[in-house]
Amino acid sequence: MVFGQADPRVKQALERWRLVAPTLGLDPDAYRHKLIWQKDEPSRSHIVLRMKGTPVLIIKQVTLASSGKSLTETVDALRDAHLRLRDHDKAHAPEVLFSSESGDFIVMTEATGRTFEDHLNKGRAHGPMLKRAGAWLSAFHSSGSLEVRTYQPRFMVEHVERVLQKIRDVPAHVAEPELFIACCEEIPRLAKAAEGQQTLSATKHGDFNIRNILLGPNGETGLDFKPHSSAPVGFDIVRFLMDYAELFQPLPNGNLLSQDTLDAFFDGYTVLGRDDPAVRFLPYVQLLNDWRAIPVDPDNRSWRQSIRLENITALARSACGTT
Repeated sequence: MVFGQADPRVKQALERWRLVAPTLGLDPDAYRHKLIWQKDEPSRSHIVLRMKGTPVLIIKQVTLASSGKSLTETVDALRDAHLRLRDHDKAHAPEVLFSSESGDFIVMTEATGRTFEDHLNKGRAHGPMLKRAGAWLSAFHSSGSLEVRTYQPRFMVEHVERVLQKIRDVPAHVAEPELFIACCEEIPRLAKAAEGQQTLSATKHGDFNIRNILLGPNGETGLDFKPHSSAPVGFDIVRFLMDYAELFQPLPNGNLLSQDTLDAFFDGYTVLGRDDPAVRFLPYVQLLNDWRAIPVDPDNRSWRQSIRLENITALARSACGTT
């Protein structure tokens, strides 16, 4: 695949744009395009174009979606998030102006700002960025109904037990299997400490990571929502904080998440606090899930995966009591 102007996916998207633009009252020739993101994998293929004009727009075209992924449900989740946050001063979600019937081609308003990851790569202080991300997620979770629940981690425990058995049977399926197994064996104890305590459930973002939030001059904008589902709010919190911890956080002593990380994030996130049982337990499960996703063969890892694995194993040795 040749990316950029020669990428056939770009040509196809622009042909579709020429048909869609007039239905939005726009002149397609008044816009210039730029390929700002692409993914081309055996199971996933999509592009994102920035359309410079008045107004500035974003086009996303999906050529191949992950197995079982409903594109229309994903579009519905984005529309729902925009409506829920439409009147919020600082927390935003893009507005979908057009979607194909299948959801494989959408036109939406541009969200201004840089991703959380971009800000950190440019040397911005971590604390204020974590607070802003926490504030956005707090606004999103509280924009709908919140349900009090009793936290039951048994499903995650059963998931880890199945994974543990697979790695014991075939250790070569994960990098540093002995350390991985040691961390898996800690899960039942950690779950017991969280079981039966009160938590809150809300509509999930579903993939709240350090690339899926933009921090700009007019506030924060969430991106790439997963199809609508409800779960303890700790799922979104932990997904974001562990993504940060595995790539940027200074190594804490004896924990996965440092006090500085938690202080900053929960200065912005106010729906509940750091003592929530899911927030305390789920980082260990997320670490294991992220660990398994990294190729065992170093030659098959991206530079990002190599950095993540190095930090994951350092966190595991610190938090799981291994040396």
